[in-house]
Amino acid sequence: MVMHELSTASSIFEVVLEVASRHGAKKIIEVNIDVGELTLLNPDQLSMAFKALSEGTIAEGANLNVNVVKAKARCNRCSEEWYVNLSGVSSAISHLMFMTCPACDARAFLKQGCPKCGETNFDFISGNELIIKSIKIEK
Repeated sequence: MVMHELSTASSIFEVVLEVASRHGAKKIIEVNIDVGELTLLNPDQLSMAFKALSEGTIAEGANLNVNVVKAKARCNRCSEEWYVNLSGVSSAISHLMFMTCPACDARAFLKQGCPKCGETNFDFISGNELIIKSIKIEK
């Protein structure tokens, strides 16, 4: 299990327990989350970490359902929107592929631009999220 997934699963787990407690849950049945592919979180490892954290709690046996949200970009020149192709990008460098310099806004290791006009100045409109969509409980 990778530390990235374990720390993220731990944060999700804490929020889920707190929300379930506020709603008088005796048992947590299922948790549904959206995870952007740019987060580099592995859904299987995330689920495994959540399962390990839930042992001996009201969440033991709960399913963590992970919906992976594709990375989508919008061109700042022509407003074209497209899904970014991350296939063939090593997870070790994919976070660098889209790194933006805070001083000059230059993008490092950028391998693709707008498919319509070629512009490399764009914003991501999806793919960075980590959202707890729903929690199914038993009272």
